[in-house]
This record gives sequence, C-alpha cells and structure tokens, in this order.
Amino acid sequence: MQTALQLMWFGYYDTAKIEAKANNKDIMIVLTGSEWCKPCVKMKKNVFENQEFIDYATERFVIFEVNLDRHWDMDSKVYKDYSYFKDKYQSNALPTLIILGSDETKKAVISEKLTSFEKTMEHLKQIK
Repeated sequence: MQTALQLMWFGYYDTAKIEAKANNKDIMIVLTGSEWCKPCVKMKKNVFENQEFIDYATERFVIFEVNLDRHWDMDSKVYKDYSYFKDKYQSNALPTLIILGSDETKKAVISEKLTSFEKTMEHLKQIK
C-alpha cells in the first residue's frame, strides 16, 4: 500500500529557492490568510488537501507559504514577506499563487478561481 504524500511548506524564501534550484523545481509562492480569508479556507480544503494536487505539487514545486494572521503585525516577517511579494508581482488578492522558475523568473500569477480544484489544476498545468 502506497502512503499518501504530504506537501512540504517552506517558511523562508531563501530556503525554498535553494531547494528549488537543487531539485530543478519551480517555486510556488502562496499568499494566503488560511484561517480567516473565506476563499483561502476553501482553497486549502478543496485544493491543498486534495491528494491529486499534493502528488502533482510535490513532483513539480517547492512551496513557500506567506500566511497572514487575521490581525497582522506590520513589523512581522510574514507581513514583510507578504508586502514584498504582493508588490513585486502586483497582486492585491488573497489567495494568490505566484509561480517562479528555479531561477526566479516569473511564470504566472494566479488569483482567480483558486477555490476550485479543477480550475487551479487547469491553471497550473498550462504553465511551462
């Protein structure tokens, strides 16, 4: 019996970058508020907890998560990461997936229909 894979989340971008380069994987930056943002909660349940997504993402991506608390501290590392990535990739929506190559070239910024497993997978599979 094969055991189910689980997603490995990185909390530090530099660590995710090193891992992506070492394993020739793309970087998926997840901007989320997974405890309070209703679309983020749905994305977590419908997409990130789906075994097909987990298998696909484990094979293809290194995941760096920026998960904002409901009452964020503007001096916190999480808020600074969020602010940096949302500004750099021009995203004002939660949730957002930012896909970069292992060399940090931008491949996609996705912020629509992320609560749907099918739509999210459709977006991801179109990225070269």
